[in-house]
Amino acid sequence: MGRFCKNRYVVQTVWLVIFLILFQGCTSKSGPAYLEIKGLNQDEQEIVQLINKRMQYLHEGNAEEYMKLFAPNSPITGMPTYQLKAVKLHTPIHIQEQKKAYQVLLLADDMLTNDDFFTSQYVFIKGKESDSKWLIYDID
Repeated sequence: MGRFCKNRYVVQTVWLVIFLILFQGCTSKSGPAYLEIKGLNQDEQEIVQLINKRMQYLHEGNAEEYMKLFAPNSPITGMPTYQLKAVKLHTPIHIQEQKKAYQVLLLADDMLTNDDFFTSQYVFIKGKESDSKWLIYDID
């Protein structure tokens, strides 16, 4: 009788471990595929890092940090409900100089976690002051 109880305990333990492994696999979400920054100059790296942080904060649901990525005068007022799996840039980053700021317009495919995608136009701005940093102005 003692041997039967030990075997039953071992079988129950094995099934519990299998169940937990399967459950973990079903509930885990892989994170976004971030853009590579190797080979980019400082400004380009900062812009790509903004896109990567946007994906990260969407994935984490971190609205407070997400909104810090945007310029104070941005028309963006909140975080969308979708999550991004990846962003694919259509063109290289080209910085345009304006009177009071620098700007970048980027076309990109935003890949959602459900494998749908849409094309977005990202607008980045940076003031000409020495302490200015790149921020997202708009995403259409």
